[in-house]
Amino acid sequence: MKALPFKIPIVGDTSVIVEEEIEPHFYTYLHQHEEVQLTWILKGEGTLIAGNYTGQFSSGDIYWFGPNLPHVFRCDPIYFQNKAWLKAQSISVYFDVSETRASLTDIPELSALRQFASRSGRGFRIEPENYVAMTEAFLKIRVQQGIPRLMAFLQLAEEVLHHSSLQPLSDVQAAKDLSEKEGTRMHTIYDFTLKNFDKDISVSDAASLVHMTPEAFCRFFKKHTRKTYVTFLNAVRVEQACRRLRTENDQLVAEIAYSCGFGNVSHFNRVFRKITGKTPREFQQQAVAQEQKANR
Repeated sequence: MKALPFKIPIVGDTSVIVEEEIEPHFYTYLHQHEEVQLTWILKGEGTLIAGNYTGQFSSGDIYWFGPNLPHVFRCDPIYFQNKAWLKAQSISVYFDVSETRASLTDIPELSALRQFASRSGRGFRIEPENYVAMTEAFLKIRVQQGIPRLMAFLQLAEEVLHHSSLQPLSDVQAAKDLSEKEGTRMHTIYDFTLKNFDKDISVSDAASLVHMTPEAFCRFFKKHTRKTYVTFLNAVRVEQACRRLRTENDQLVAEIAYSCGFGNVSHFNRVFRKITGKTPREFQQQAVAQEQKANR
């Protein structure tokens, strides 16, 4: 997942760009671009990395990524098994708040959107008050052109700014000057971790992949994420454990702990509670209760 400087394809003269993705899995490379991005996940599950944030994404989620925020939706392994019945689908809307070209937000009536976008570089998970209204705006932007598309975008912006709860993602401001060499290293580290979190991984293992000493590697990783590598690895493992605790109610907590790379249950319990504020058993019981309530 190399942090690629990504260019959004612009077809024609438009301020609002829309892209629908229907593929076996989402784009696998960590990337960044100058445009603000709003994404609605219609189908797909996996791990979202945005800045130094790591967490689960699933169907129905809506996200805001500020300018130059490195991000990637890494689908679960089953999406890479070429199953004809399984697809990942999303709709993304892009708009420019930079000075590199005429920006939609130069319109005086949209000054609030411009100001918000300039302060939102760390990204958000959007929880709309009216989910139907927001997703209808996404669908209208997808099919409309010209003024009707602009009107649908204004509806979407209104829902985000004034009728939504915004859950921050990264606590590191987006960095525009991430070099390709640094991005390549981050790609290697993230890709290795997401594929091998269930194994016994050491800092030395990760450092050797990018040809660094453990000491230099630790400085490098913390510089770009403000987290230690062990903290990141534990976050990935706990995120996977949360998913399994929700869906595998018949499995023992100990079995889930070992399957996610934790060497012993007591350590798993401590790390899990530190990250989620709950014990694994409390989390599982709450997930079961929520599912039962939803099925009534």
